Amino acid sequence: MKKSISFFLTAAVLALPAPVRADVHAYVDMPLTATQEQTAPASSGYGSVTVLYDTVSKALMFNAVYQLNPGATATAAHFHGPAALGASAAVQIALPTQPTGNSGALSGIVTLTAAQETDLLAGNWYFNIHSSLAAGGEMRAQLIENATADKLPRFQNSTLTIPTVLFPGATPASFSAVGLTYPGTGSSLTLTSDTPFR
Repeated sequence: MKKSISFFLTAAVLALPAPVRADVHAYVDMPLTATQEQTAPASSGYGSVTVLYDTVSKALMFNAVYQLNPGATATAAHFHGPAALGASAAVQIALPTQPTGNSGALSGIVTLTAAQETDLLAGNWYFNIHSSLAAGGEMRAQLIENATADKLPRFQNSTLTIPTVLFPGATPASFSAVGLTYPGTGSSLTLTSDTPFR
């Protein structure tokens, strides 16, 4: 009797499907900027979007925060593709909940098709927010996957280390003893003796 139970248990275990491992692709804190739009509007808006994509379930989880140009009101938000940085493309997915107001946060889960997955993983998708200021899009974030070697900023021994600075749409940044400047954007990071930079 023990042999037959053991045989049936072994057969049952062997009949179970093998577990499938998902690859999760991360796009963390992609900056939302006006300069990434194909025709950049005169906007001081800013924000970021984080996307996690599971290749097994095809589930794309997103979380975005935004602050539009003063006086502008959000009208829509979408994922677009396929398009490289600086190019535009059709809407691939409209968000289940659309943005409202001048600032806010959006989050949710959507499901991709196989073709959409291919474009996303090739870096040919972007997220943007449309507004009363710019119907074609006030701010955009190209979804460029985070490298596995990327590290978070670190403050140690009175030294701030920023391993990766991503500011799409701008010419190369310049560094001096008093600041880090992004030409053409009006953006800069001012450093003092309290925040040494290396």
